[in-house]
Amino acid sequence: MITTRMSEGAINASLDAFLHDAQEGDALHARKLHELLDSMLIEREMAEGKLWLTEHGKMLLADMHRQLSKCTGSGDHLRDIVLEAVQFKPHKGHWEDTCSYLHDLRVAIAVANELCSQRKAGQESDVFGAAKAVADSGEFDMDQDRIIEVYEEIASTVSGFRNIPGC
Repeated sequence: MITTRMSEGAINASLDAFLHDAQEGDALHARKLHELLDSMLIEREMAEGKLWLTEHGKMLLADMHRQLSKCTGSGDHLRDIVLEAVQFKPHKGHWEDTCSYLHDLRVAIAVANELCSQRKAGQESDVFGAAKAVADSGEFDMDQDRIIEVYEEIASTVSGFRNIPGC
């Protein structure tokens, strides 16, 4: 099977978009940047063609390596930052224990289900409306603002979570 390589310009544009958002503090796009670089390294097949490591990608990887090699300090804090950055350890978020994480995950899944219902009904995705529906159900004894906050926290820490309602 002959596979065409993805356009270098398209790959570099994706890298730049994820990099820009990551530099602005968007953790989700920082993770997507790592995932894209990983896919480039293993030359993953995509619908648009095969990814490959462009010169721009090589420069980004080299720069990341230089920055990590200059990290000072030691101990658990530095280890946690580095492991999280390379996706060997899940993001901690603000959860003190697994029970609160599971509760918040259930809340976020309820919002995602409402977003799916909106999509199936031909409506625009509306997180505020979905959170209101979850709040009105009374299942979680939380107000709409807190439900939105929980959904956003889960969506920013669980890679791909925002894509669930589009499935």
